[in-house]
Amino acid sequence: MLPDERQKKIWDQLWSREVSYHWDSLSQTIYDKIMEVTGGIEGKRILETGSGTGKISLRLAAEHAEVTLVDYSENALYNSRSAFYSAKVPGTFVLSDIREMRLPDQHFDLTWNAGVLEHFEEEERIAILREMKRVTKPGGTMLILTPFAECLPYRAGKEAAEQLGTWMYGTEQPASTLRNQFERCGITLIEESSIGFLNSLDFLDFIRDSQTVKHWLTVWYHRLPEYEKRNVPGYLLVSVGTVGPLPEAAERQCRQSLDDDLSPDEKLSRAQTIISSYHAKRNGSHYLSVYKDEEASYWYPLLPILDSLLVNRGTRVLDIGAAYGTLLMYSVLSGAQAHGLDHMADYWSVELEQDYGIRWSQCNVEAGEIPGTERYDIVLFTEVLEHMNYNPIPVLRKIHDKLMPGGSLLISTPWKRHFAPARHDPDLLDMPYYRIGDGFVDAEMKYYSVDEMYVLAEATNFQVKWLEIYNGHLLAWFLRTQPPGI
Repeated sequence: MLPDERQKKIWDQLWSREVSYHWDSLSQTIYDKIMEVTGGIEGKRILETGSGTGKISLRLAAEHAEVTLVDYSENALYNSRSAFYSAKVPGTFVLSDIREMRLPDQHFDLTWNAGVLEHFEEEERIAILREMKRVTKPGGTMLILTPFAECLPYRAGKEAAEQLGTWMYGTEQPASTLRNQFERCGITLIEESSIGFLNSLDFLDFIRDSQTVKHWLTVWYHRLPEYEKRNVPGYLLVSVGTVGPLPEAAERQCRQSLDDDLSPDEKLSRAQTIISSYHAKRNGSHYLSVYKDEEASYWYPLLPILDSLLVNRGTRVLDIGAAYGTLLMYSVLSGAQAHGLDHMADYWSVELEQDYGIRWSQCNVEAGEIPGTERYDIVLFTEVLEHMNYNPIPVLRKIHDKLMPGGSLLISTPWKRHFAPARHDPDLLDMPYYRIGDGFVDAEMKYYSVDEMYVLAEATNFQVKWLEIYNGHLLAWFLRTQPPGI
């Protein structure tokens, strides 16, 4: 029997047993990722290739996506049809080899699978990815989830089960990255990360007397702050791609930066070079004449912290008071998704959006809400706090609400003792709050002390992770904790 036939027989036997459609934590983890990468699924055409139970597609269909399920196991599709029928939910079911699907070109907004590619050899993986690309609309999304080779609990449990003869899933080759496969297929990789560490602990059940270790790892993981949890290798490698290229300059620059493993100095230099290329076309650019040479003197020690938070491609970064966009460009060179805000449009280069996909909005965060519904992993707030005309506590609460749990706020601001020790500034708690109709002055309104930074953090439910004085500036790393009080 050929390897492919053996694998198909394994799946037919597996799906011939009673299948549970109970919603479990792994399904929730995958569902959350689908919602994150799509921004919502209602009315979208979604294809699951190698659908198995179809449990997650069933939920997507119940939430008004147009779902199609493809599998080469008749038993799998029978189970899925029955579940959809019982739930009174529409779906399309196609019995087909996913390497050659009987489906139209450029038809789906999202094509995805989970736990499929690891059962195929390299050339078969390429065939599957090319076929998925063929049926995905230009600009559509491809989402591939495969067991992650760097996830220790999964690897240990799998090894034990294979040694004991209790492994039931056939040939399974975990992956460290799908970057090369995506490139071979002409798919633009826009994010790669991992999810589901707690789900990986279930594989320890293959190891005798592992419950104590499993319990200890569960407790340990729950105690980690969110930013550290994101650095723990999870059960599933998440590879997100798009059909059709990113803007050419952005893709070239991002790939070069990621491959070169640039130091903070090199990456900063590259970011400044890119922005300078736009300002060279302008007469009397303040960026070229003054700001470029001095900007890093305000916040340079924040760069290693920022790098430590940008380990996953696709990390969402918001820069409030983005000015010329240097730190946003720096983040994009690490593979981040970037959004800048400023109350003035004078500094911004529209080319950053055209060439690198950096979104920008004009917004006064004191007078209005931060635009959009997106939540961010990192918010940058450099050389802005001192310009707040009114009490900054409401602004920091808005930032708190925009951060993911465990998200980071990086701040730089002039230190009062260094810049104006004799100047009388109002105490933080005596500063007036903004009211509709109040005016604004573009000036440095107040310098802050170290103590006031701690008061700001406490008043807005941030934890001070780190605080340092550099070149007369206060640099701070705040972590989002529980929601602030009303």
